[in-house]
Amino acid sequence: MTRAGPLLRSRCLWSEREQRCLATLERALLLLAMNDDVPETETELNRCFYFCLLEASRELYPDDVVAPVPECNNQPDPDDEARAAREGKRPDFQWIFLDRYEPEPRRSSKQFVVECKRLGRPSRADWVFNLNYVHHGINRFRDAIWAYAQRFPSGAMVGYWQSMEGEEVLNEVNAESRMNSLPALSLIGRNRGALARLEHEFDRPVEASPFRLHHLWIDLRSRGQHELFGSAR
Repeated sequence: MTRAGPLLRSRCLWSEREQRCLATLERALLLLAMNDDVPETETELNRCFYFCLLEASRELYPDDVVAPVPECNNQPDPDDEARAAREGKRPDFQWIFLDRYEPEPRRSSKQFVVECKRLGRPSRADWVFNLNYVHHGINRFRDAIWAYAQRFPSGAMVGYWQSMEGEEVLNEVNAESRMNSLPALSLIGRNRGALARLEHEFDRPVEASPFRLHHLWIDLRSRGQHELFGSAR
């Protein structure tokens, strides 16, 4: 039997870490929805969510030593000859781990990147949540000046669902995605009506491409009592 080489082992390690991050995000979002006093603003939501991530990490993976890091700048890329503009950008959360199978030490730092945005009815005319989800969320994984998750095949977005019906929000996000030459989000699953899992894949001008973006939307309208997209399937 041929032994798996470093590249294959590296890919397997990424896949394992990706699944751990997604499972932790899902559990943390359900914990957030059960909170008796969920904040409204994105900054305070992220702060509360951070502590939910720590709880979920301990619950699901008690032996794990890789923690989610909030508001940490994009890490330097070994292919950039000088400091790039993207190094001044700060995703909401990152899991940063070392890939022991990566043959090049300068490429051994791997980051699973997460960006969070509010969803629902806009609070003011010049700040429309569902459009911002695309412009200031999804696009940050594609645009070279932001280049979230550069060199990595996947990342995630969290949607804090605060108002409107599910189909309305999804239709607005998908319409704006198409306007920005992005594929529509596909619904792939739900958890007890409170959590919706969506994803899409798109090309981008930075490595790695194509890129898969996972989306996790949590219903905060009445602590998860609604069905996000109709009756459970």
